Amino acid sequence: MDSELSSLSLSDRVVLLGLTSLEAVEETPAHAPAVRTACGDCTDALADAVVGSLDEAAVARGLNVLEVEGPVVRVDDGESSAVGKGRPAFALEEPASEVLSALEDDAALSDAVDVVRERA
Repeated sequence: MDSELSSLSLSDRVVLLGLTSLEAVEETPAHAPAVRTACGDCTDALADAVVGSLDEAAVARGLNVLEVEGPVVRVDDGESSAVGKGRPAFALEEPASEVLSALEDDAALSDAVDVVRERA
């Protein structure tokens, strides 16, 4: 998993951490708006990294990148959007503990990983 993470941008790794935080409290599969909220909660713990806030489009792009790279899977939960289109939901392919272990080696995210572990 470490090799998968090394090719990801910081924002994609934050999205992965946000989804992992939801997985840790059994709130997955999750849609992009829920992941965006979780990302905001995670980035509050990042004192040294300049991440800013991720908008929903950046989170959706990150989720799609993570699906292609492998640590995330798309799940059909049967929900649709207001216009009747499908709303993709996402979950981790690996256990949350493994993803957190891989992310804790990331100097930019290690403090946020500790916060996620405390909440779980």
